[in-house]
Amino acid sequence: MADYVADRPLQETSSWPLYHVSESLEEHGIRHCITGDAIIGILGYPLVICEFYLAVADEQLEDARSVVLQQGFQASPVRDIYVDKDARVSPLGWPGYRLVMPCASVFPGVMLVPASFWHMDLSESSLSTNTFLHDSTRCRFPKRLFYLDALIDVIVENALNPGGNQRISRYFKMQYHYLVGCIPPDILLSLPPEDKFFVDLYGKPLPPKTRKRVSLNRQRIRQGLMNVEEAWKSIPKKALRFEEIEINRKALNSR
Repeated sequence: MADYVADRPLQETSSWPLYHVSESLEEHGIRHCITGDAIIGILGYPLVICEFYLAVADEQLEDARSVVLQQGFQASPVRDIYVDKDARVSPLGWPGYRLVMPCASVFPGVMLVPASFWHMDLSESSLSTNTFLHDSTRCRFPKRLFYLDALIDVIVENALNPGGNQRISRYFKMQYHYLVGCIPPDILLSLPPEDKFFVDLYGKPLPPKTRKRVSLNRQRIRQGLMNVEEAWKSIPKKALRFEEIEINRKALNSR
């Protein structure tokens, strides 16, 4: 069952050649799903697709590349960006492959990225439960809360293990904030306790140390090492007071 739909048929959009790549992967049995800007745009945020990201089951990444090449795409003229999983030395920050349409220099490229890099479980059972085929197409999308949980996982990992590629970290954070803003509050209530705790606090103007503690507590709740009440109590009251000060400052500046 579709978790969300576009406001018009995908076939009528200028980005259909990109979406059609997902259909091709689906037809060849490649476990994947669309991620990134394309999702945020469908959810209603006026975001231009700069790159078309596809999370692909790690063991099928090479097969996915072959399928896309068969569709008339070609390898990006930039240096190959397939690197080790953490992508710390990649010039573009992304492991995987970037493929482009011939003679379309201004058209977005297709990025095939290992699903593990997005913290997405694309096993057969998870794929059937947490993704869906978009209405009237065979384009595969992640359900909103599944995608949100994956983004939170990436953000938490980067917060607790700093030193990775900052460009990609900023991209994931941007995706997170856009996505949270597009999900109705009643649906956010369905999040597991650790993710609800994270969402309630992460978007607030907190000091860096407190923001890192939010990430740490999210993991501790997930691991059963503390409950939500204990996690909230561990957040310094002065940090929450900092939030009030920031809100008041912004209100004064807007006058």
